Amino acid sequence: MCCATKAWLTMVFVAYAFLLTTRLHFTYSMMVMMVEPLVAGPADREPCPDAEVQVSQNSTVGVAKRLNWTPRQQAAAMGAYFIGTLVSAFPVGVYSSMGHERSILLWCVAVTAVTAALVPVAAIQYDSWMTVTFLRFLQGCAFGPSGPCGGTLAGKIIPRSKSSLYSTCMFSGTLFGGFTGNLFSGVFIPHVSHYGSHIALTMFGLAWAATWMTMVHWTPYDRAADADDSGPTTFLSTPWAVMLRSGPYIALLFASLGHGYLYGFITTGLPIYGVKVLGLDAMKNGIQVSIPWLICWTTSILAGVSAISLTNADTIKKTTIRKWYAAIVLIGSPLMLMGAVVADCNRFIVKSFMKMSVVLLGFERSSLRINSLDLCPRYAGCLIALCDVFYSLGNIMDSMIARNLFGDTINWNVLFSLAITLPIACSMLFIFFGSSKKQCWDQRYRRPST
Repeated sequence: MCCATKAWLTMVFVAYAFLLTTRLHFTYSMMVMMVEPLVAGPADREPCPDAEVQVSQNSTVGVAKRLNWTPRQQAAAMGAYFIGTLVSAFPVGVYSSMGHERSILLWCVAVTAVTAALVPVAAIQYDSWMTVTFLRFLQGCAFGPSGPCGGTLAGKIIPRSKSSLYSTCMFSGTLFGGFTGNLFSGVFIPHVSHYGSHIALTMFGLAWAATWMTMVHWTPYDRAADADDSGPTTFLSTPWAVMLRSGPYIALLFASLGHGYLYGFITTGLPIYGVKVLGLDAMKNGIQVSIPWLICWTTSILAGVSAISLTNADTIKKTTIRKWYAAIVLIGSPLMLMGAVVADCNRFIVKSFMKMSVVLLGFERSSLRINSLDLCPRYAGCLIALCDVFYSLGNIMDSMIARNLFGDTINWNVLFSLAITLPIACSMLFIFFGSSKKQCWDQRYRRPST
């Protein structure tokens, strides 16, 4: 591929990493700002005997004042992000496939960057949980279309023969963001400045937006030789009725729902469990958790390379690889969560299982995320947009519904049970009906050549 194409893919990778870093940073920021962060004190699991459960360990971090928001108010602020994602992913994602993916991605990063600086102002200076909730909603709206934008771009500029590998590398930016988000928060908040951490994210996001805008005007946006050249898709030209009767695509939608719930629990529930039950240091835990996310990102790249080599050697069909990888994520990772529960207070074993649950997420990039490009490269943006709606529903089920059912207490046995059983149940459809075969409706509405 040409250098310009690689530059576009690299910039999208960096954008995904930034968006996820900002999302995860908010969780750590809440731990710093709140007197009792994220969950109520009463729980069905008592702290381990040797655990010093002091969320106030964050008191070593300089903050103007600490806030005494209720667990439901905190859950609303956390969950508003996924409500925003749910609202914007489909309509804006479909709109991006009409040839606007570059401008929309620009706005995604710019809005996230600006709101990042406003969050501590609204929280600490004005003590307004509703304003913070609205800012988080805007950040979610900004993140929603980013996946479809990347899918649309990938379908245009990546050659079909290299689609799986380069798409995996591009989308793995979200996993790299898991590494940078935990590391940045764990280092910058306690050792530099809480408010300064938000400003640093804002400056980086605006710098990315300025670079992207320059590329839009000066860098060629060359299509791959075998890319679709029939013009941008529209909402009406997309064969929705046929797509939603497709077994492989319906299976992908349900798998996305299960992955959304699993990912939401691992990124928010596990850190809280580590602090409240195991007595881990909330801030230091960010540095420790960043290592599994780095391994997860590395795993995603290696999984992508392995998938290509196995497919090219004709030893395993691509569909089989997609299903095996999806099973590793949606069955393997929940089983690691089960191991963490069974290990009880053996801190070393529990942390090992928790880390493995993160690492196994790396196989999702080479299975569920790029499966839309397998099924229909032409409408990849639209397919990813609807998949992200189901993914967001999974996040909302974890961050808002399950948490609000236990607003005054927390039932870890129930939450872990849901995080284990729901992804496994959703994986069954994909394992039985999933496919990587290009669907007939990819060609159905092509414009006649002139």
